[in-house]
Amino acid sequence: MEVFFLMMGLWLVVAVALGMRRPPGLGGSALRARLDAVYGEPHELARVTAAAFPEADLEFYDRVRTDLVARGYTWLADVEDLTMSRIYPQNRTFMRLLVDAGGMIRVSAYHLHPRGVVVSLLQVVQLMPRHLRVVELVSEVRGTFLVTSNTHGIDRLEPPPEAKVDRLPLKTPIAEVVARHEGRITELLRAHPERSPTTFETFEEVLASMARAHIMMARHRQKVGGISRDELERLKGRPLSATEEAFLREVQGSSAPKPT
Repeated sequence: MEVFFLMMGLWLVVAVALGMRRPPGLGGSALRARLDAVYGEPHELARVTAAAFPEADLEFYDRVRTDLVARGYTWLADVEDLTMSRIYPQNRTFMRLLVDAGGMIRVSAYHLHPRGVVVSLLQVVQLMPRHLRVVELVSEVRGTFLVTSNTHGIDRLEPPPEAKVDRLPLKTPIAEVVARHEGRITELLRAHPERSPTTFETFEEVLASMARAHIMMARHRQKVGGISRDELERLKGRPLSATEEAFLREVQGSSAPKPT
């Protein structure tokens, strides 16, 4: 959920792909520092103009706006997550925010071009896409976040239990992502008509919902110690080695087990 959640997952892929060998700036303590920076404070979002991002795929942003407005959605603003820009200055981007006609769905669309020497190497061997064009739809229902996005195979961190995430392939057409989410919210309301979704029609209401989602994710990351064993083992496809166990302890801030 949200661009910062995706960025943390991509950064984790880099660490895992390098075999947890702890090169400078990619050790467990560095990863934990980034996790704490991302989840340790409310994010500062600011209105921006698309023209301030000449490297962004503005045609993608315009296509999202045109397609969704034709479906009755309303464009609210383009915003930059200044907190993420400070942490990942090489990956600065912006989000386009929209809401549906009923005020039950908020949309974030963004283009991300992961940069950096290590990231570039992973892209050469096709372990990471060169460009991510993401459309994410979110509905909030009594503390639960229903999320639909085109991030299948890209999201590397497990969402909190309060987030019900449906990930479609990255190249899924915008209309299909929207239709899938609209279908999910319709099914939910039919099954539980008493569960009224939170409505957000204004820019401020959307930001408030995003802030609540951030708090939910921050609490979850704190609960699992930054990264869980299951997440690392799933990325590696096997039980952790001794080196990887040490990496996990470093991330979680725990000490090595005492010999018996």
